[in-house]
Amino acid sequence: MKTQLNQIGKSALSIINSTIIVLPFMIFIQIANQHTFISVLPFVLFYTFRMTGIFLIRGIKTSFNSYTLLHFSLYCGSLGCLLGVLGTLYFPLYIISGILLGLSAAWLPMSNTSVTYFLKKNNRLTKTHLPLLLGMFLLIGCSLFFPAPFKYLGFFLLYGILYLFSFRNLSQLTDYEVDIHDLEGISYKYLVLFFSFFSLIFFLRASRLLFNHVEFDYFIYGFFFLIILYTIATSIFKDKIHRKISADLTYLTYINGAVGNYLFLFCSLYAAGYYGHKQLFLQFYLPYVFGIILAAKIRPLLGHYAKQYALLGILFGLITIVFTPFFPIGVLLTSTFKGALNAWITAQYEEIETVSEDKRIWVKYSLQNIGSILHQFLLMLLGSFIILDKGLSLKSFFVITSTPVQTLKSMQLMTSWNVIATSLIILIILIYGFVYLRPRKR
Repeated sequence: MKTQLNQIGKSALSIINSTIIVLPFMIFIQIANQHTFISVLPFVLFYTFRMTGIFLIRGIKTSFNSYTLLHFSLYCGSLGCLLGVLGTLYFPLYIISGILLGLSAAWLPMSNTSVTYFLKKNNRLTKTHLPLLLGMFLLIGCSLFFPAPFKYLGFFLLYGILYLFSFRNLSQLTDYEVDIHDLEGISYKYLVLFFSFFSLIFFLRASRLLFNHVEFDYFIYGFFFLIILYTIATSIFKDKIHRKISADLTYLTYINGAVGNYLFLFCSLYAAGYYGHKQLFLQFYLPYVFGIILAAKIRPLLGHYAKQYALLGILFGLITIVFTPFFPIGVLLTSTFKGALNAWITAQYEEIETVSEDKRIWVKYSLQNIGSILHQFLLMLLGSFIILDKGLSLKSFFVITSTPVQTLKSMQLMTSWNVIATSLIILIILIYGFVYLRPRKR
């Protein structure tokens, strides 16, 4: 009985770990369909905290280690789901729910990865039960097809139950200990990054959903100011931990974050603008999530050349997206091999002995999120330049990328944006390959 409960807990935690970024995103973006400031706040705050929570926890002085942070993120997620259930009765509770689930999405994957590595290293890792895992996933997926507001009620209720089951998985971790010298102290650099990224992402997401170009102007000016500020801060306040990471691994981590943002942000926008919102689940979310699940099976098959094969697989997926009509297949390939690359990178960080074992994955997520956020800002700037070059206004850009039904104008914009955005990612990967993967002359 105890073993079965542990398997349920592990399976529930695996589902949350794999879907905490995708599924609440889907729910909150649908809650924001009224395009008023109050209605978009749950989504904007969920997304903003999800992207910047890592910088907050690394910026403040705290006694959290990976185990206690995982515990806290489960509490945040459970309370967020409870408030999401109550939000169907009183809408402002959705706002607090968005904040709590955003923080859980920022902290749970990285802390769970660290804890999983600890259990694996000590031969105490509980295996997931595949039929149970699939059953839980299908049950959550079915709730998304209910009509509103039953869709929101069903999702938050079922997701909250998964959070409660996940606590069972923590009962075997009471001996997880971290030296006091390895705990995070206050870091003004990360606090500056948190407040800067938080403000810019808030303005960016709010401007799109409210069709307001003023907030988008704030985002553009702030983005260029941030580049200058970050360049100065990096040269003055050098992060000693990050200097222990090789340039090769650092840049590959940035690429991993950029590809992740390309997949989740751009491909979802492209699918909505080119195929219509009703096709978003089949054209993007289903192959994206399936690719995440499939990556765990593909990674062991890649052997010693996992990095090279994963990068080639990502390139093949990107080429499929931009040059063929098989968009969902391209998403599936890119998501699968991106997941395999992410697993390889995680394994590299877990072996860095010059960094505290508890903080290795924290460092990875910090660099990864910086790459993801900077790519997101660049992507939106490219999209706005394309629309302005076509003689249209920024408001038209927001309307086109939010239209529930595809139009000829939205399909033309997405086609142009697809070529530029995908070519940018391909170029970044090719530059990395040229610098770090070409044979060295002896």
